[in-house]
Formats: sequence, C-alpha cells, structure tokens
Amino acid sequence: TPFAMSLTPSRPSLLPFKPLLGHTNIVMSVVITPDGRHIVSGSYDKTVRVWSLARGEEVRRFDGHTAWVTSVAVTPDGKHVVSGSYDSTLRVWLLESGEEVRRFEGHTQGVHSLAVTPNGQHVVSGSNDETVRVWSLASGEEVRCLEGHTDWVRSVTVTPNGEFIVSGGNDGSVRVWSLVSGEEVRRLRTVTVLTVVVSPDGRHMLSGVDGIVQMWSLASGEEVRQLKGHRECVT
Repeated sequence: TPFAMSLTPSRPSLLPFKPLLGHTNIVMSVVITPDGRHIVSGSYDKTVRVWSLARGEEVRRFDGHTAWVTSVAVTPDGKHVVSGSYDSTLRVWLLESGEEVRRFEGHTQGVHSLAVTPNGQHVVSGSNDETVRVWSLASGEEVRCLEGHTDWVRSVTVTPNGEFIVSGGNDGSVRVWSLVSGEEVRRLRTVTVLTVVVSPDGRHMLSGVDGIVQMWSLASGEEVRQLKGHRECVT
C-alpha cells in the first residue's frame, strides 16, 4: 500500500483534501517550493518526489540515494532540491528536470537534517557521525566541519540573517555556531533534541524534546518558556 501525505490547503482553487499517493515507505521530510507551486518530499523508500500543489499529482521522481532519504530542502531561487540520506551523502537536483548535478560526500554516517542558507550559497547538514558540516552549493566542496556534539545530530537550521547555525542532538544540547568562522558561540543544555527551528525575526530558537517545546533567547541563551501539552516526543 503506498504511503500518502494529506493536504488541507486554504486556497479555494485547490482541492480541499487529496492524499498524495506514491511513496512506498514512511515520508520523513516535506517542503514547499518558494513559488508555492510544488511540494517536495523525501522518504524511507530512498526517493525524492515532486508534486503539483494545485493538481495533487506526482510530477517528478528523483532516484539515486541508496538508503533512507531523511531530509529535503529547496534553494531560495527555487531551482534546486537538496536531499540528505542515510547513505551518508547529500545530493543536489535540478527541480525542473530531476537531474542530479552535485553530490556532497564527507559524512561517515547517515545524514539526519539539512538546511540551505538564506543567500543560497551554502548547505548545512547534521549527521549520526556527530558533526555539523557546511558545504558550498556551487562547488560541492566541504567548507568546514563543526565538531562538538557527542552523539547524533538530529536537526540543523540557519538563522534568517544567515549569521548563525543552530543544531540539536541526542547529546541533550542545542548549539549555536558562527556560520563564517565555525566557532561554537553558545551551548544550551536540555535533553535529547529532535528538532530545532528559529523564529522569523531571529530572536528565538525552539527545540522539540520529550513532550515539550522549549523557547530560548538566541541572544542570551536563556530559556524563555516551555510549551507543554504533547504526550510524546516533538519532532
């Protein structure tokens, strides 16, 4: 039975509900392209798929990864899809053709999470090899390797101004790094972190842990509040 994603879009021109059928295993990551026309998904079935948001149909499939696809992102200009996999690679694809144009190799274990910088120049990845790595999108070369986590890095993101990387992992820490220098500038102690995001204004970080969403001040590193209510892990 194919795995499906369900959408409930607000636009009247779109179908009010339609499952997107095609993946044959768990869907791990979903993003919408900057122009709002397409959905990109990555799955344990080792594929990346592109869907028409208006029609609810699969329009493209990217094959090449040899293990689970755990994370996908789209560049700010909407031209490229970046995917990360348990095959330890990141791959860059042309959105329109599905051609693989670049492959990032350097991680020694599976990739859990990735993010594209706001200027579209770099890709940041977090891996089971306990590192955060920064890559040049243009050349595919590794720019720097950020070491410090002592267990799997579960989630990475970049602040809206492109100045900092935020990472979280199984070692119970949220870490803030300078994108330019690679220096760790802040470390926040918590429990196993499954996801991290930064607010649009860049003032706060959110981390998802065991049933709790924690909000932190990016400037001071202080915990602002805890959002409780979930009964299981926040991913």
